[in-house]
Amino acid sequence: MRTSRHFQLRFMGIIAIILPLLAIFLTQFVYQLPFPQSISETATIAWRTDWLLPFCLGALALFSLNYAIFYRYDLLDRILTLSMFVGFTLVAAQVCESPYINVERIGLFGVNQQWSHIIHCIGAIGGFGAMILWILLAFRKSDKPKAKQSIRKRMRNNIYFWLGIGMIASLLFFVVEMLGFLPELFPTVFWAEFAMLLFGGTACLFKGAAFLRDKKTQEDIDRWNFMHN
Repeated sequence: MRTSRHFQLRFMGIIAIILPLLAIFLTQFVYQLPFPQSISETATIAWRTDWLLPFCLGALALFSLNYAIFYRYDLLDRILTLSMFVGFTLVAAQVCESPYINVERIGLFGVNQQWSHIIHCIGAIGGFGAMILWILLAFRKSDKPKAKQSIRKRMRNNIYFWLGIGMIASLLFFVVEMLGFLPELFPTVFWAEFAMLLFGGTACLFKGAAFLRDKKTQEDIDRWNFMHN
C-alpha cells in the first residue's frame, strides 16, 4: 500500500508538470495556434486541443479522489485531497471565458459562458488552494519530532515549504489578474498556472520518493519491485 501510494504521487506529479508543457507544444509547434492566455484556454481554441484540459485535470481529479479513499492518513489529508478532487473536476467540467467560444451553452452543466468562467475559477482557486495546503501541511507531517527526523526528511520539508510558498505567490497572481488589475496583453494566468503546476508536481515527485528517498522507503520499493518481477 505504501509503495503504490508513492507510484501514484509520482504519476500525479508527472501529469501536473507535463500539462503546461503539452499546452505550449501543441498550440505553438504542432498546430501553430495563438499563444493561450491560460492553460484552460486550450480547451476552447480548437477541437485539436480541446481534449488536453479535461484529460489532464480529470486525471488529477480522479487520482486525488483515489488518494483520499485509499491512502489518507488523517482527516486533514482526506479533506484536502477531496477538495482537490472537487476543484479540479469543476475546472475540467467548465471551460474559462474565451473569445473562441461561439455557442451559448457550454460545459458539463450547460451554462452560459459567464457562469462557466465563474465555476471554472472557483474550481481552480479551490483545487490549487487545497493542493497548497496539502503540500505545506500534510506533506511535512511526521510521527517523529524534528530532532529525530532524518536529514533527508528535513531537507524534503524545506523543499515542500518553498514550493508551497511559490504556489501561493503564483495563485495570488492568478487572483489579481482574474480581478482585472493586470494588463491582458501578457498571458499572466498561463504562467501563473504553469508555475503552480510545476511547483505542485515537483512536490508530488519528492513525496512519491522520486528524489531524496529515505532508506526505509527504498527498502519498501525494492521489496515491491522484487514481488512484481
